[in-house]
Amino acid sequence: MVYNVVFSPDGLILASVSSDDTIGLWDVASGTLKAILEGHTDLIRDIVFSPDGLTLVSSSFDATINLWDVGAGTLKATLEGHWDGVNSIALSPDGLTLVSGSRDATVRLWDVVSGTLKTTLEGEHGSTVYSVAFSPDGTTLASGSRDTAIKLWDVGTGTLKATLRGHTDNVNSVAFSPDGLTLASGGGDPRTAVSDSFRIDDTTIKLWDVTTGTLKAILEGHTGAVSSVAFSPDGTTLASGGEHVTVEFDGIDIVRVKNGDVRLWDVASGTLKTTLEGHASTVSSVMFSLDGLTLASGSVDETIKLWDVATGKLKATLEGHTDTVSSVAFSPDGTTLVSGSHDHTVKLWDVTRQPKAPKATFSDHGAPVYSVAFSPDGLTLASGCDDNAIRLWRALSPADSDGVFTIADLIEVAENFGQVGENAADINGDGVVNVIDLVLVAGALGEVAGAPAIGSRVLSMFTAEEVSQWLIEAKHLQPEDPTYLRGVLVLEQLLTLLKPEETVLLANYPNPFNPETWIPYQLAKAADVTVTIYAVDGTMVRTLSIGHQPIGIYQDKSRAAYWDGKNAYGEPVASGVYFYTLTVGDFTATRRMLIRK
Repeated sequence: MVYNVVFSPDGLILASVSSDDTIGLWDVASGTLKAILEGHTDLIRDIVFSPDGLTLVSSSFDATINLWDVGAGTLKATLEGHWDGVNSIALSPDGLTLVSGSRDATVRLWDVVSGTLKTTLEGEHGSTVYSVAFSPDGTTLASGSRDTAIKLWDVGTGTLKATLRGHTDNVNSVAFSPDGLTLASGGGDPRTAVSDSFRIDDTTIKLWDVTTGTLKAILEGHTGAVSSVAFSPDGTTLASGGEHVTVEFDGIDIVRVKNGDVRLWDVASGTLKTTLEGHASTVSSVMFSLDGLTLASGSVDETIKLWDVATGKLKATLEGHTDTVSSVAFSPDGTTLVSGSHDHTVKLWDVTRQPKAPKATFSDHGAPVYSVAFSPDGLTLASGCDDNAIRLWRALSPADSDGVFTIADLIEVAENFGQVGENAADINGDGVVNVIDLVLVAGALGEVAGAPAIGSRVLSMFTAEEVSQWLIEAKHLQPEDPTYLRGVLVLEQLLTLLKPEETVLLANYPNPFNPETWIPYQLAKAADVTVTIYAVDGTMVRTLSIGHQPIGIYQDKSRAAYWDGKNAYGEPVASGVYFYTLTVGDFTATRRMLIRK
């Protein structure tokens, strides 16, 4: 199972974590595996790239932290000191200091450059440390623990600044607001919404003043586990998603989860702004768009909902998945939402309008998709799956807006080739329909159908000469994009299929016919082509001078030789048997046909 995927800051490398205790490093441009990082001997809990992208840090239940050289794919250092599993790690904004929280109840600071322990923070927790986070300026560290406490630490001195108490259960998550002045914490056990005695666990969210270490507000309202929280980009609003639980007794003491809800909180006052209701089951993920105007929520009820943050009104319900929506993410420009689901698919949604269907569906996974992420430039998607595979996708929209890339999209791009301005066939949105769009569609088709299937369906639609020219232009541009590179390979395979090994005359169609027919053929080399029609007694009836033709297959009605059933004088010929001969240089071949009136 691949349960986490993370892009490097420059978007060129993808790191993936697998249940086999390894990490994969992938070259995003080529889609190839650079290295498998092996060294941990138990479940890998967390991974994070350094700000410069040169180092990857991983923590594990084997009690170690590993520092990896991303370029070489080798182990730089193993940080040892914890005597039990390391739950969480975080890098300071400058990338020089690493913090780790462990099941051994300690919080430790490490020097990333030297790979040595800087300090173990005194005044430690009394139980497992579940979460750690640096403030945006890197001066303060927060840690949350099973002992229900949150501790704030001075990173420079390693001393305890404050202990924040108020939760009555595990502190599973801590997060700083963008300005670093407020800390949000989530309590309760996310695995169970209700204890054995039907007591609802601590399902509150608490807001803390980082400067004074005092409690600003208790956000109460959720009646089940809080599964996801997120600050708006400006830090003024906090969104939380979870379960709305009711306890009912039907004679055997069961707890029923009725639905899911999303709550928006005013960070300054700690008051509930609005409750977003509509999901029929647990809300599994929430995310703000980068402008903070839209919130997306994914649910176990198989839907995604888009909410207007200002008004709290539902903007759209995105339907199309057939199982739990496990992950959602906005593109950097906020125009596209990607969703991953247990139905084995990844879907792209245009959030600038009210979409009735996804604008693209990627169905190559064969198992539940647990995580999705956009690259920093928004052009590439990564998805992690239960089949131990990570897939990279080009964030494209089909030309015909039906949500699925098909041969029709390739044809539409070809037919609009050279058009400037807004055009559905301009797949990459650069203002012109050109070879880049052709290659990107070919690459997307390669994911769905495979090159041989694509080739067999378009042999009668494109010529070897056309595809050769596209390849020359495509290779000259040389963009480093996985879908583009895959598209080039698909076109190369298509070109091979479009270059027959021998010249052949094929059967005319329809046959018998009245009053017209088409005569297909294929050329192994460019040549002058002539088709001659003969009566059964050998009399020449008509000569079709096709002219010079390049290598290729001439099979469909727009390219095959055409006979209208008339002689050289324009007179319809009589019913009966006729022969047609293909002449191509020294090659000749003759076949029989029948006119029936």
